[in-house]
Amino acid sequence: MPKFKLPPRLPFKSLGIAGLGLIGGSLAKALMPFGGLEISVFDANPETIKEAKKIRRIAKVTADPDEFISWPLELAYLCLPVRRNIELIERMGASGVSYSVTDSGSTKGPVTEAALAAGLDFCGGHPIAGKEVAGFQYSSADLIRGCLFVLTPDERFGLKQTELLGRLKNLHELLGCKIRIISAKEHDRIYGLISHLPYLTASALAGTALSEGGEEILEWVGTGFKDTTRVGASPPAKWVEVAMENSANLTQFLSRLIETLERLKDIIAHGRSEELSALLDEISAFRRKLAKE
Repeated sequence: MPKFKLPPRLPFKSLGIAGLGLIGGSLAKALMPFGGLEISVFDANPETIKEAKKIRRIAKVTADPDEFISWPLELAYLCLPVRRNIELIERMGASGVSYSVTDSGSTKGPVTEAALAAGLDFCGGHPIAGKEVAGFQYSSADLIRGCLFVLTPDERFGLKQTELLGRLKNLHELLGCKIRIISAKEHDRIYGLISHLPYLTASALAGTALSEGGEEILEWVGTGFKDTTRVGASPPAKWVEVAMENSANLTQFLSRLIETLERLKDIIAHGRSEELSALLDEISAFRRKLAKE
């Protein structure tokens, strides 16, 4: 007797995505194969709205945030820039929405506090995925499928969040995501160090090359410079918000980076080759551990 594979049991049947950019668009595309899920979207970009209306799997499309808020959703998934997510959360709170809310932002502290103040059923999330480009046209289901996904519950939301956390975990496991659960505070510390700081460092390196060599220096670069500065090509608007929202962590990490650079500068200036070799060996060994994963 042949065995039939049953479709997965969906934790949500009606999901609204606010922001159909790189992450929101990739999430929508990754969820489209689940036929029992109604997907609706909000976006303020007229071109994105035009493209979304062509996709039959998307049930409703709007450029009006208040219309989006009014829909009878089970889950609102906020994929806008951090401050716009917070603005939408404040609107939701004022409207007294009863459905669950999550987000995809790369800082979790401010949005969690906003959701708490708004009285929402909320649990923060962050897909560890991205590109140095932005917009729906660059979105891909494969960007989300199988990625590391961080959930940031907060006990101040009460017992109801335990259920939401389980449903969000289930939703992303259906996409093959590897789930990690940490606090919003710890999330912002970790990703300030391994995501936000690298962007600023790559930008500073590219900026130094520009100021010292001019644009013509690009004629000489190889893969090393391209790889090291890749994230510096990302649209700055997002990163300005991230830096401001995670300023306490970033100022600490920038100070430590400056200390390391000053140490390198002093070692090189005084010709201490053995000390330089020892320092670089330690750092190289640390970085090679990442290559083995």
